[in-house]
Amino acid sequence: MIYFLNAIIDRIKAYVVYSKTRAELAQLDDRSLSDLGFQRGEIEFIARKAAETN
Repeated sequence: MIYFLNAIIDRIKAYVVYSKTRAELAQLDDRSLSDLGFQRGEIEFIARKAAETN
């Protein structure tokens, strides 16, 4: 049971990181994203990777 609850908590934490990362990157203009080395089309991928690593 504890394993199940921990898995749910981990998924929620990952979703929060994903949502926050995606929202913050989406607010940047194309120039700022370029300065970071990203393109607008990569935001989804970057947000997913950020959620996986946390």
